[in-house]
Amino acid sequence: MTTAKIPVLLLKTKSEPADGYEELFSVVENERYDPVFVPVLEHRFKKPALDQVQHDITNRGFLPGHGDTSAKYGAIIFTSQRAVEAFTRIIQDIREEGAHSVDELFPRDLPLYVVGPATGRGLQALNLQLPILGEESGNGEVLSKYILEHYNTLHKGPSKPDILFLVGEKRRDIIPRTLQSSDLPPERRSVVEELVIYETGEMHSFKNSFSSIWRKNFQNGAAYQWIVVFSPTGCKAMLESLGLLDEKSGILKVNGSSNSKTVCIATIGPTTRDYLINEFGFSPNACAQTPSPEGNKSGEQAAAGTKRKEHATSAEPKHEPKAAKKQTTIEESMGGDVEQDKNGDTEMSEAPHGEAEKPATEAQPEEEESTSKEGPSAAIKNDGATEQESKDKDDSGADAGDTIEESSQREKNLASNILEKGIIYFLARNRVGVEDADSVGDLQRTYFVLRPLPTGAKLGDGAIPDLENNRLFALPKKVLPKSHTDRFMAFVEKANTTIQDLKENFFQGSEYETKTVGTRKNEAATVVGEGVYAITRTEDRSTHLAYAITIPTELGEVQDDLGLRSQGSFVISVKNPERPGPASARLPQAPEFPKEVVEEFRGLAWAEVKPKYLDYANCQILLIGEHTDKAVEPTTKDKKHDKETPKQELEQLEHEDELRVEHLNGNDTVFDDLNLSKKEYASVPTTW
Repeated sequence: MTTAKIPVLLLKTKSEPADGYEELFSVVENERYDPVFVPVLEHRFKKPALDQVQHDITNRGFLPGHGDTSAKYGAIIFTSQRAVEAFTRIIQDIREEGAHSVDELFPRDLPLYVVGPATGRGLQALNLQLPILGEESGNGEVLSKYILEHYNTLHKGPSKPDILFLVGEKRRDIIPRTLQSSDLPPERRSVVEELVIYETGEMHSFKNSFSSIWRKNFQNGAAYQWIVVFSPTGCKAMLESLGLLDEKSGILKVNGSSNSKTVCIATIGPTTRDYLINEFGFSPNACAQTPSPEGNKSGEQAAAGTKRKEHATSAEPKHEPKAAKKQTTIEESMGGDVEQDKNGDTEMSEAPHGEAEKPATEAQPEEEESTSKEGPSAAIKNDGATEQESKDKDDSGADAGDTIEESSQREKNLASNILEKGIIYFLARNRVGVEDADSVGDLQRTYFVLRPLPTGAKLGDGAIPDLENNRLFALPKKVLPKSHTDRFMAFVEKANTTIQDLKENFFQGSEYETKTVGTRKNEAATVVGEGVYAITRTEDRSTHLAYAITIPTELGEVQDDLGLRSQGSFVISVKNPERPGPASARLPQAPEFPKEVVEEFRGLAWAEVKPKYLDYANCQILLIGEHTDKAVEPTTKDKKHDKETPKQELEQLEHEDELRVEHLNGNDTVFDDLNLSKKEYASVPTTW
């Protein structure tokens, strides 16, 4: 009995002369897949640009001249298959004309830099006697660093040939920025000449072609089929064709459609995945960790979408990890129903990223907006005293006003992309009736508190003065995101409040009467960690919450299970309250944002964080796990002016907090900071 092949719709133009995706899916797993290309993009080559390159080649622009005269170009960069196809057309035209031998028009050591194996294979098919380098890079950032080192070994000193970069009209500028950076010494810089050789747009016939193919597959008896998406272009037409979008709101239907259980969607990478989530509230079934055919063939190399179970992976594990759950294969991740995790919580299908990660086809954003240095500093005088009498002592006997010192020099040197910094506390509350929690499943909810500090503040000894600027966040998922595949909603439960208010109305337990079981006890909140944090904004317009844990000094099983790391960070976005979300993710009441704040969303479902947004109760946020290095990247402008980096500021704040804690009561200092009685809280738990 012959098993019907599983259709795989590849939403891309087939690469010539060979396509790696077709080659892989045609033979993998006993040829069980049937790959079909459905072109989405229409590429139009710009003839004047093609003619210009051909002219440069035939007029020996890549060959050194007589004496010390260098060539016009010393290398070519390719980061798209379209650029390879354009170059292929040029080389074929030169060969057909027969006036020149192509091999004599290039020096044998002229590097052709490529961003991945697909572009490399396309160039190899031309049979040029030239080195093809960078196939393992995978993205422009890695490739640019490779070129920087390699090209400077070929051409030493400032007088080196330019590098020709064949590009489309929409592209990121990370390669020219890296190679031409003013931070580099002149002898290491290389001039990159970008030549727009093609333009791209959505193919008018895509939606009809796509609809016809997937419907025909079902008519021919396919039980289900896979769709692999390669870019944000065409995503809306695809979802509309499958009947997954609500016509009025333009986002995912609450109840999906009949196709949601028979069609699986995978993305070539996180950019397209996040676009689907951000724009439509749709979470794909899988996302390749690497933009290659192999990255899509199985779940062993694919990060599950947010409709899948969370995986026991960690961005930055501090301890020995627990046994990881078995990753699903491409077929095993079928199934349209939302699965529940081990804690009984359902993943929220709307988990967008705002503008946190722009599509790879888009140009880099403009320079970031200037950050206001006002805020919590207005409540603390320059001498560090609070607006209350600075001589008031805290429970430890220390002068509260001496804890925070305002330094004009610290503020001057502060990284411009630090939007806010301060103290962070992590807490958890047991489920009703559970006195001693044995696992995350025994928790009712997890929380964290942000306690902003003045931007120029440095920490001294003593407990933190209590100002009316604290925010309490609730995490319905109970755990923090541990990797980029984890994308959890949270919301501001209290804003613009004091620690004293939180102590009286939140931290403490309470009892209440019920008609059926009598008196029930709401357990007190348990402090599981304290540290420092910074909200940052990186040059790709994404915002991040980075933190470093000070208490406890040694993290244990409790912290590990909750997703806490000694240093960690999340991409953080704010939800537009005027954009509807899934019923499971809605709050009874929306935040009372003023009109000017709502207008700043520009109609988008999600936006980058501005600290003022977090000062409204019921403000919904999204947290996405990530590596800390991304959150603390310095801006190009700051590097040019030798400012402190976000990483340096966070580490300095962490060091000051460690000294403060050491000079006070060690791990018990957290109770002084939160104005809690040590008698009521025996210790910060590290094991269940």
